[in-house]
Amino acid sequence: MARRRPGIAQQFFATVGCPRRVSHLVKGKIMDVPSYFKSLSAELEALKNRVRQFIDDRHWLTDGEWKEGVLKSFLRRSLPKTVDLGRGFIVTDAGVSRQIDVLIFDTSTPILFRDGDLVFVTPDAVEGVIEVKSSINPTIFHDACERLIENAELVLRRSPRHRTYHKFFSIFSFENQVQDDHRYLEVLRDLSNAPNRLLHFCCLGQDTFIRYWEIDPANPRRLYNQWHSYSLPAMAPGYFLHNVIEAICPHSVNENETLWYPLDSKEVHKTGEIPFSWKPETP
Repeated sequence: MARRRPGIAQQFFATVGCPRRVSHLVKGKIMDVPSYFKSLSAELEALKNRVRQFIDDRHWLTDGEWKEGVLKSFLRRSLPKTVDLGRGFIVTDAGVSRQIDVLIFDTSTPILFRDGDLVFVTPDAVEGVIEVKSSINPTIFHDACERLIENAELVLRRSPRHRTYHKFFSIFSFENQVQDDHRYLEVLRDLSNAPNRLLHFCCLGQDTFIRYWEIDPANPRRLYNQWHSYSLPAMAPGYFLHNVIEAICPHSVNENETLWYPLDSKEVHKTGEIPFSWKPETP
């Protein structure tokens, strides 16, 4: 019997961990996704310190802006023209967000203001928010999560409900100082304590990836609501980039899963899990 496909929201949150099957129609050599992911990591590693090689540690702001630009360049290669990327602010009738490192927005919506890479948009235009760090540890991660959650609340409370299911909030760090995944999971559990305070996925250096699963990755018909951490040597940036693409284009990615993710499920590389602690109030 053919597997029943989950709904749109379930497709976004639940399909990446399922085993991949290669269609019998595929002929010739299959795309080597793990090698491609590793090549992305190698390219990021080569580019991340390009500016620092000129200025050493004399101007960290410029170095940080360069790293944000590197990540945006990688994302632009694959994201459709229906979205664009910039840095800037989300403006609401209740106030303005903190500055956002990478702001992905819908190009079909009007923009309040734009000058080069700087944009000011309304909540309904937001597709995703990424906090970028040169290096991370649990303390820096905690502060970054607080910033993201503040922006998530601002966006999700003021967007039409039918346009919030695929919006994502995430962290990308080029380096990871602490190889203790559970400490990062605990931060997510403690801070993401309501549906409009969720953080969806994180890349911590070359090897560590964290993702929130609303639906059990092993059983798409079962509600799950947990974060998983994974050890994916030299592949975490590739998983991050393709999760961004899946969040923006879930239908296309799900219909071509074997081209976007390795055939082997990353669940075999899981290093930890922790549940979403929020429970709805009873009347």
